[in-house]
Amino acid sequence: MSDSFVIAIDFGTAYSGYAYNISTGEKESDPILRRWGAEQRLDTPKTPTCILFDQNGEFLKFGYEAKTAYIKMKREEAKKHYFFGEFKIALYDKDLNKNLKIKAANDKEMTALKVFSESLRFLNDDALKTINANTAGTKFTPANFTWVLTVPAIWDESAKKFVREAATQAGIVTEGTEDKLMIALEPEAASVWCKKLPSDGFITQNHNSGSLDQTPGTQYIIVDCGGGTIDITVHEVLEGGALKELHKASGNNIGGQTVERKFKKFLKDIFCDGVWDEYEENHPSEVQKIMYDFISVKHVDEDFEIQCTDNLGQIIEKKEDLETYFESVQGVSWDEGTIIISREKLRSFYDESLQGITKSLKEILKENQNIGYILIVGGFAESQILRQHINEQLSEEFKILCPVRPQEAILKGAVEFGKNP
Repeated sequence: MSDSFVIAIDFGTAYSGYAYNISTGEKESDPILRRWGAEQRLDTPKTPTCILFDQNGEFLKFGYEAKTAYIKMKREEAKKHYFFGEFKIALYDKDLNKNLKIKAANDKEMTALKVFSESLRFLNDDALKTINANTAGTKFTPANFTWVLTVPAIWDESAKKFVREAATQAGIVTEGTEDKLMIALEPEAASVWCKKLPSDGFITQNHNSGSLDQTPGTQYIIVDCGGGTIDITVHEVLEGGALKELHKASGNNIGGQTVERKFKKFLKDIFCDGVWDEYEENHPSEVQKIMYDFISVKHVDEDFEIQCTDNLGQIIEKKEDLETYFESVQGVSWDEGTIIISREKLRSFYDESLQGITKSLKEILKENQNIGYILIVGGFAESQILRQHINEQLSEEFKILCPVRPQEAILKGAVEFGKNP
């Protein structure tokens, strides 16, 4: 089989997914991404990085399904299960070894290696199932593919070794096929994809500068705006198109989920007196649906409407008149069954995150005088508010590029990387 059979896995702090290429011969084709969330009425290129095990530590579910199953469990039932959400962040700045343990939501511990390898096993199995369902007559196995796993630029050699070990335990590679597994740095993968794009492959806002300049000596920043972290890397283009890394940094707690946390806190502020707490405890699936709705519209710069469910209405009515909840809180109004959060209020949820990003960028730009471009990728870069902010702050001095569908850039670049390391 030709070696352009590639599966790339992007294992993110907040969301994970995979893309693959099964083209043969000379025919160039774009990587194919698996879409997630149909049961939740969503359609996303990645699924939440969370995993559910039963009380004996046996794997049950991953991603949206894990989250949904765990949320629906009664409290006593949930306490018996091991649920890990966004566990990758627990591995930053840790000495990664086989014995490192991480805590589940019920405070019980499991080795990080098992949590990681079972997550990879799920993504491996799911990828093969998806590919085999779409290729009549050919039965693919892991050994037919070059596998690419992406890791943050700030991870050291011990972390990469840990990822290789997890991939081996997951059955992605076996003894003797270790060379089928490649570790790619996330910003490198993003660069590889963006280098391929024509000028109309970018969301333009303030420049007519076409695509990414490949002239040797060109320096640019890659800002990977994820849900959990914001990772910033400086690259220089060398002769022959290779990249040299000049700087790398990671900012925790300023990613897209900061905005979601602020939104949730705001709902709690509106529905005080324990109303929201009671709603969340008794109807967690409805709260999750509101959060998914918010995540899908938070990319747009306009008012956000929430339909008030019957269950929320009933809890409120037990306390006091519904409209009184909206009198003392700014930026929200009530209109016959709909809660309307103003565009200005929505923007305020971004403040902390955006200030953190521009502060980090300005510090790096002060140290590196030769940077010409700023390249924005990652799921949080889908947000119009974020792109606008970076443009307002920095576009006078720098060309700012963001690929169309920025959340997919790392995955697609990782597939290209596997085709042509």
